[in-house]
Amino acid sequence: MALIGDRERERATHQLTEHYLQGRLSLEELTERLELALTARRHSEVRRAFAELPATWREQVAGARSGLDAMWRGVCRAALLVAVWLLWAAASFALLVGFVISVLVQGLSLTNGLLFPALWLGCTGVARHATRRAP
Repeated sequence: MALIGDRERERATHQLTEHYLQGRLSLEELTERLELALTARRHSEVRRAFAELPATWREQVAGARSGLDAMWRGVCRAALLVAVWLLWAAASFALLVGFVISVLVQGLSLTNGLLFPALWLGCTGVARHATRRAP
């Protein structure tokens, strides 16, 4: 746990005073919690002074922002999935058309019988790898 400094203690006392002014704490509770905050050496000790109090406005905004960030990451991930699989579908269609044309022009041979399926499997493997979640 990281040690805290005077700035963090002052911020904690200011926030506790705001809770008192909003009627969430009695004078005795404020005194006890201020003593905890002013003698705290670590963040965990300061958090004990805020036990059972609602989050401050800044913490609520930070929580909402982190929720929006998570949602944005989800949207970006979904867009990536759609883009990769659309590219895969286009490549698969192009390979299928190329295979059919090759068979019509040259007839079925070992080369085009192995080449086109191998290319399709390669495209599929790349698409699966690109959309796989990182551990």
